[in-house]
Amino acid sequence: MGFGLLLKSVLVALLVVPSLAFAVGKCERLVATGAADNPPFLWRDPLNPQRLMGANAELLKQIGKSLGVKIELLYSGDASKALDEVRSGRVDILADARLVTQRLDEMDFVHPSIASLQTVAWVRNEPGFFYAARDDLAGHDGRFVSTSRFGREFDAFAKQRLTLQPVASLSQAMEQLVAGKTDYVLHERYSALAGMGALAILDKVQRLEPPVLSHEMHLAISHNSACNDAWLRGQLALKMTELRAAGVPEQLLASNLERWKLQQVGTAKASPQ
Repeated sequence: MGFGLLLKSVLVALLVVPSLAFAVGKCERLVATGAADNPPFLWRDPLNPQRLMGANAELLKQIGKSLGVKIELLYSGDASKALDEVRSGRVDILADARLVTQRLDEMDFVHPSIASLQTVAWVRNEPGFFYAARDDLAGHDGRFVSTSRFGREFDAFAKQRLTLQPVASLSQAMEQLVAGKTDYVLHERYSALAGMGALAILDKVQRLEPPVLSHEMHLAISHNSACNDAWLRGQLALKMTELRAAGVPEQLLASNLERWKLQQVGTAKASPQ
């Protein structure tokens, strides 16, 4: 075979059969992280504290398996430290990103979102005050966990209209609620269910509808990640669309709420009395 014919054959083959690099992107391994204290979304694996488990971890593993890419969920600290690791590019993906304007020049947000996070008012499971919207919380005493972030718009509303006091933890807030020391507690729905399941007080409280506020939780890829390319962004969006349509994130949240609860029960039984 002459050189010209050989070269032509090679070029045809490249056009007909894309190379592996074009087919699967340029990275075979991705690292993700997120807030390590936010069950049922993410929490540290008690058997391997350097890794994260939870609904978002399982979601990413499913996505990685379908793409032929290994995605590891590693512990990097609290939400602030996790964000810093992704900003720098040392970690590729933030598994629990909140879409805010100032983050758009640091990360690419994957659409659709993983879930809609709803901050709701929790009250005692008894006849209470009239509630149809967040304005109806005015005139009542409330609590929230000091590390919660509601956003500028709600912070301005709360400062003007509501009586809210910060407390150190969800357990402290809920203990005050059940004891009648406050009228309501503001907290994200799924996170509250995980925390109250461990406290065994779910039958003593109820949530008010509609939510006080909501925001979307996304996967986000660092602009400084060496793996951030059009193929990866497109595939993550495609897989998230398929998984959301099939109701997978909701299924994973439900199963991981139970998983977290069982872990807490096991930990309590294993602790010395």
